[in-house]
Amino acid sequence: MYCIFIGSLLILSGCLQENNEIYLSDVDVMSDSKDDEIELKVISYIRNDQNTDSESLSIEVKAIYLSSNLVTTIEDVDIGYVKKNSQTHNTVSLIIPNTGKYEIEVLLLENGMVLDEYHTHVEVQEKLNAGQPADIVLTDMTLDVKQYVDRASNVVVDISPGIYNQGGDSEPLTMEVTASVDPYKHYIESDDLGIVKGSNHIRGNVRMILPKNSKYSFTVVVKENGNTVYTGVVDEEIELKQIKINTPLVYKIIKEGTPPVEEEPGFHGLIAFISILLIYIIIRRTKI
Repeated sequence: MYCIFIGSLLILSGCLQENNEIYLSDVDVMSDSKDDEIELKVISYIRNDQNTDSESLSIEVKAIYLSSNLVTTIEDVDIGYVKKNSQTHNTVSLIIPNTGKYEIEVLLLENGMVLDEYHTHVEVQEKLNAGQPADIVLTDMTLDVKQYVDRASNVVVDISPGIYNQGGDSEPLTMEVTASVDPYKHYIESDDLGIVKGSNHIRGNVRMILPKNSKYSFTVVVKENGNTVYTGVVDEEIELKQIKINTPLVYKIIKEGTPPVEEEPGFHGLIAFISILLIYIIIRRTKI
């Protein structure tokens, strides 16, 4: 009875519970001014950690103008289903009436029921004047296993990082992708991106032939006129043998040196502490 009771508390605390859900792993927001319109591109990353495919999913995106706390724009998009143990992304375009500070709210729904929500704040500025320097960021990386070669010991992989220029027009850009097995073994390919206009989003593309049975850490470096302007890393290691052929997967890229997000202790931690305390009390009473 004691074991059942303690085990139940541990499960509720999350100590024994598997990550078995569908959720928004991240959201990126980019702005672009076109004539008299201001457009926000909201990229939502959806993760399915279940062992089964999802049901029909949709996304609802709201732009809330913080000065008045009014919803200025709302869009609903159907995204279909997400395969088990995989990630996808979806882009929604919002036209907002003016510059300023906004809260972006993203709801993830399955068959009309809310599964998860994500909130982020952005500040939309006036259109940049000519001569402003480029401001390059990396948003994500698409990885697509195309085929097995060399008696299935190696795989051909297409890798496409997303590059966004949130400043003025750039000088010629180059991109370098590194797939590392360990500090001493890595594979490098590069791509010439050319000039990227201000407020534009493009994708680089490289093709690599990599050993199938290794686990890789990916790093992407963008250089402007030979000078490094952004270095990003994929936020997880990738095991190629676990990926199906012609099934593109999207991975979040974070800026190198960004500290990991630490979860704040909450109710789950309290239950875990109570469980440990109960175990201690039971052991003491048993000895008596």
